[in-house]
Amino acid sequence: MTVASSRSGGLRVRANEQGTPLEITIEPSELRRPPDTLAREIVQLCRDAARTAGLARRAELRRAGVGSAVLRYMGLPEPGDEDRTGSSAGTDERPVESWLRG
Repeated sequence: MTVASSRSGGLRVRANEQGTPLEITIEPSELRRPPDTLAREIVQLCRDAARTAGLARRAELRRAGVGSAVLRYMGLPEPGDEDRTGSSAGTDERPVESWLRG
């Protein structure tokens, strides 16, 4: 599980490696924003947290001796591979088991 925060720090999301939010913190000032904008940022923060958690899981499995082919099959993100995990706007490739599926 990891935490992703907005640039202002007014939004914080703790999520697992599938992007499932486990805790969302919203500062009162953020509630003045349009709901659809706020929702999009929350979903993006879930994706960011999922990527960070996935990278940590990849590193942990790598240290445990899991091979590259198995890691690729698991679909874990790779360093520098932002487009694959949905961190870039407009990308819709996420793990099938994620609640973030469109």
